[in-house]
Amino acid sequence: MGRQGRYWLFFAILAVGLSLGWGQVGRKTHRLFETEPMVYLRAEKDCRPRTTPCAALAADRAVILGPATSGLLMRQIGMATSGILGGEAVSLATGGEELARAKLSPGVDEWLLADVPAQTAVLRLVVWDGHETTVAEFPLYPAVSNRP
Repeated sequence: MGRQGRYWLFFAILAVGLSLGWGQVGRKTHRLFETEPMVYLRAEKDCRPRTTPCAALAADRAVILGPATSGLLMRQIGMATSGILGGEAVSLATGGEELARAKLSPGVDEWLLADVPAQTAVLRLVVWDGHETTVAEFPLYPAVSNRP
């Protein structure tokens, strides 16, 4: 076997190994979603929850986020309130790094998010009930100061 043949053999073995490895990842992910299903909600187009309420929607539920006197107010519609086990609100910066995390109380359908950092670019809201996890992401764009 010549030098070029050895290189081709190496890359063929590498390609087979990678494809088998990614196949295992896909099967594991499929099993995970079967045991812990997730529902992703899509935010409305031109959503600006710091100024006006907007919603993230799925076929059977919605999360509405809008301004409050101190922070942001989040309300869910479509999930049984008594079945909500809790959740969290995660503030993410433009680069995806986590800025803050707040717990959401169980058994209610409305939460006040008073401590959302001004630098938050995306607010990820996660709500757990006994059967599945609901995830919504809202663009927040960092707050702009009107001071000179």
